[in-house]
Amino acid sequence: MREEQSAQLGHFVRRAIIFFETDREVAWRCLNDASTLMGTDSVEPYGEPKIKRNALRRLGLANWRAKRALEYIEVHLGSRIEICEVADCVSLSKSHFSRAFKLSFGSSPMAYVLARRVERAKLMMASTRERLSDIALACGFADQSHLNRCFRRIEGISPGVWRHHLAAPEHGIDSRSSFNPVRPVPRHGALPCQT
Repeated sequence: MREEQSAQLGHFVRRAIIFFETDREVAWRCLNDASTLMGTDSVEPYGEPKIKRNALRRLGLANWRAKRALEYIEVHLGSRIEICEVADCVSLSKSHFSRAFKLSFGSSPMAYVLARRVERAKLMMASTRERLSDIALACGFADQSHLNRCFRRIEGISPGVWRHHLAAPEHGIDSRSSFNPVRPVPRHGALPCQT
């Protein structure tokens, strides 16, 4: 494994450790991204978070519906996703699905989709040298500007700055600096995306 990949792997693992106690779903996704970076198969297919029966609240999605919805989202993450399409794949109306999804996962379906797209963009930025405009399109964003807005809202910094600081150790920048791309400080007034 190259030194660059080793550093990126370390970032994903540290992020998983940070979120382990507060948000296991995010921690699991970070570990899944680290696993993907290493070239191994993830524990769950399509990178979906483990869904435990006791985690789903009453009136939320049934386990099979939750798994099918997350699988559909992961498979179609790079293309346009309509809530009605995901609802159809689990045989629910759009409004019932949206309410049940939010009860089950704590965020709306589209907020979840945006958070997953940002996570995929981070993985691509960490593991490839693709241009941000190409990464944006591959992750299902309309364009680079759309990626920038969503990334900044969720991570608190722009994707270009995040990528630059992720690669900082190979450019001789002290890794003990105050900047931490794993857990950036959100800008003033930014609302964190619930995942």
